Amino acid sequence: MPKPSKSRQKEEPLPSNTLIIDNGAYLLKAGFSSDTANTDADLLTNCHVIPNALARTRDRRTYIASQLENISDWTDAIFRRPVEKGQIVSWEAQKAVWDHTFFDEKTAAKDLFVKDAGDTTLVLTEPPNTLPSLQKNADEIIMEEWGFGAYSRVIGPSLNAYNDIHPSMGDPVSGTPPPDSGPVECLLVVDSGYSHTTITPIYKGRPIQRAIRRLDFGGKHLTNMLKEIVSTRHYDLHQDTHLVNDIKERTCFVSQNFNSDLEATWKGNSSRSKKSRNPTRLPTPPETSTDSTDNDAMHMDPPTNTPELPSSSSPTSLFIDYVLPDGLHIKQGFTRPHDPSQQATSTNPKKRPHSPSPTPSTTHHPETFMTLSNERFTVPEILFTPSDLGLTPSTPTPLAGIPELIHQSLTTLPPAIQATMLSNILVVGGNANIPGFVSRLKTEVRSLSHSSWNVRVAKMDDPLKATWLGGARMACSMRKNKTAFKQLVVTKEEYAEFGAGWVARKFSGLG
Repeated sequence: MPKPSKSRQKEEPLPSNTLIIDNGAYLLKAGFSSDTANTDADLLTNCHVIPNALARTRDRRTYIASQLENISDWTDAIFRRPVEKGQIVSWEAQKAVWDHTFFDEKTAAKDLFVKDAGDTTLVLTEPPNTLPSLQKNADEIIMEEWGFGAYSRVIGPSLNAYNDIHPSMGDPVSGTPPPDSGPVECLLVVDSGYSHTTITPIYKGRPIQRAIRRLDFGGKHLTNMLKEIVSTRHYDLHQDTHLVNDIKERTCFVSQNFNSDLEATWKGNSSRSKKSRNPTRLPTPPETSTDSTDNDAMHMDPPTNTPELPSSSSPTSLFIDYVLPDGLHIKQGFTRPHDPSQQATSTNPKKRPHSPSPTPSTTHHPETFMTLSNERFTVPEILFTPSDLGLTPSTPTPLAGIPELIHQSLTTLPPAIQATMLSNILVVGGNANIPGFVSRLKTEVRSLSHSSWNVRVAKMDDPLKATWLGGARMACSMRKNKTAFKQLVVTKEEYAEFGAGWVARKFSGLG
């Protein structure tokens, strides 16, 4: 397969703009890199977080990407997601999202609008081990449909090597490295997002392929599991995934001592008055969403009241009340400290008001709420002990959780870098925001490692935008080293001359 000559590479100037897209299954993080940014905060002002989906409401209106924020009634909404299991499987839907977000001047944000794709370099993330056929589809559509001047397809977790991880790890630093600094030499990235969780060791900015591990559990699975539990114990919320997703984000946490917390909630339940717990269907369900392909939710804004990490030494702190929206007086569900005196009202369907009073003069509106206890931490526990679900793995060994996958990944690495990787574990993705996730992961990994090795596990200040930020920092670094940057990208001229096959070989490191 022919390669471009060095003289030809020098003749082709790189586009003046660089657009970074972290194309997640739930949220799309996108923005232009800035050569004038001096800090990470400056770069992050360019990053937009946009729903990566299309929705059709019961009034037959279609909403695309950022337009989903305008939906006021989620009842019977049908979602279409272009990304499944982390990989773009519907370019028809993805093109609609991208056209709306980047290429339509009427709908694109001012600082996201791509005026000239030919003068823009696109850096697009993909999960590890993406199917070659899907990679080829992406290359062809990006270069032939939109005609970007240059293009780079990179494994998303590897971009985190360009982030400044020292503050997160607690390292003493004399100053903040500029955005154009190079990658960290050794880094192990735990990317736990919507569809799955990946373990990716990175050496000098490149992922070590043989050590990559994947757990097919993510935020979507936690939401669906919580939905089943809540529907069995409290109300039937099978058609209210949007609501259950909000409950998950506001109440769930990762237990630091699972058995102790489970016993504490069992004792707490047995000491409370025994009431009927038959699941009840709400006559007028609050915001509802039904997905035709994924049984998921679309929640645009993070909850304002992030749950604190309770302690098993105080069993009452493990209980929390969630007040359900009624669609009239309470538009958004919220949490409050558990009040045992109201337990009889919350657990007896006959005493619980199911619908708000229509009288405008009502001064006190009845609330429908449910008390959550062990479901708060048994749901996130599947990320650490997925074998508890009773799934049958394809191998005789039990289904491994994140700590065991990290251990498996480390054992495939050369002994010389194992200890260094263990001391640089970075957690990114939406699940990193679950309270207790990082501390529990550190404890579990510590128990599986040599006692003489230092174990450090940390997350970025904003785990959702961490991968995008790494891509923006890489672009700043590479634009000052154009020779290195040209090794990462394919120009429009190269694609036209050598084709998609050569592009695939180059991005896989074989070209």
